[in-house]
Amino acid sequence: MKYTLIKRNKSFRANSHFLFIKWMRQTDLQYWENNQDFMEGYAYRKLMFEKIEIRAENENVFIEDLQKNKLLKLDCSKRFLDLFFYKIGKK
Repeated sequence: MKYTLIKRNKSFRANSHFLFIKWMRQTDLQYWENNQDFMEGYAYRKLMFEKIEIRAENENVFIEDLQKNKLLKLDCSKRFLDLFFYKIGKK
């Protein structure tokens, strides 16, 4: 799945919300111990500086709120080469 942060125009391919949030955490300027700490800090910053409320209880609601607030776009479509190699592997 392709995750695109709309304001930053940065994309990342990941198989799960957990891995995408881990990528967000690792590319952040601030050090975060784990995804939960990062989500809480990110939600706090968005509320303080942009007045955007984001829930941070778990990865699913965090991603849902990023999408709802037009901060994140998800693309579930398969890339052409992914489909090509999938068919080769099925022989």
